[in-house]
Amino acid sequence: MLQTLALFSTAYKKRVSLFLLAALFFISGSSHALDLNPFDIVAPEPDKTFFSATLINSELQGIYARGEKSNPSLTLSSNVLQLRLGRSYSLGGYTGLSFIQLPVGMLQPGGAASNSPTDHGIGDVTLATAIWPYSDRESRTYLGLAGYLTLPTGSYSNQQLFNLGAKRVAGDVQLAYQTALTKNLDGTAGFDVMWFGPNNQFGKNNAQLTQKPLYTAQIGPIYHINPTFSVAATYLYVWGSETALNGMSNNNALQTHRYLLSAVATTNKGRFTLQYGTNLDTQFGFNETRRVILRYAVAF
Repeated sequence: MLQTLALFSTAYKKRVSLFLLAALFFISGSSHALDLNPFDIVAPEPDKTFFSATLINSELQGIYARGEKSNPSLTLSSNVLQLRLGRSYSLGGYTGLSFIQLPVGMLQPGGAASNSPTDHGIGDVTLATAIWPYSDRESRTYLGLAGYLTLPTGSYSNQQLFNLGAKRVAGDVQLAYQTALTKNLDGTAGFDVMWFGPNNQFGKNNAQLTQKPLYTAQIGPIYHINPTFSVAATYLYVWGSETALNGMSNNNALQTHRYLLSAVATTNKGRFTLQYGTNLDTQFGFNETRRVILRYAVAF
């Protein structure tokens, strides 16, 4: 597998290999937090069709275990294009939004993992519905509740470490709140919990991989420079999501601190967003050293 594992005994090598596979699963299995982007919490106008294209470039380096870096030369470059199509509507006097999201991309391992094959193609499709129990445009106050269902439609092979698909079903429930703090400043907060079905074809021996819920709390301000331009900063705390192979825990629960900076331009041609972020602290799995996001969204 990795050259560094050859230093261990056969029994320990097997144990470390299983741990490494489970750690990598946080990336290849797409078990990530659902980031709230600027204007995500704002209730849309009903009877609108929404389309967005989001390009996400992520660079990861080094595997962490209990906050200590190992295999620093192990790298992974991820480039994913997310295509989303949705429709807003009125439901019992409340605003609702449903969409389907299709990811297409490529995972390119490097460094100590350069011998691992690149994966490219279609990722797992996500279906989502959001509803706003409270929406007041005058006070810029919104309370939204969303549910997500991710289906195992993506590229997957148990013969390789890195996969765009996860070979399992996942679900998420998210609660988000936004309100005006000053004339030009809004405050946002969100919390979500993600559940995972089992992957019964994990690794070359078709092990069963299970995963505990993943929790995310996020908070941050949005500053409106003028009606066109806005900037935002988000702090995210992610924890949980411990994995087990064939019922044996890997003791690899996440505890990650992240940040995301955003610049938004809202024009009559659509909304353009540029984002940059990175991990502040990583306890288990890959350490994300850079995340750059370009997004275009339009309503019609």
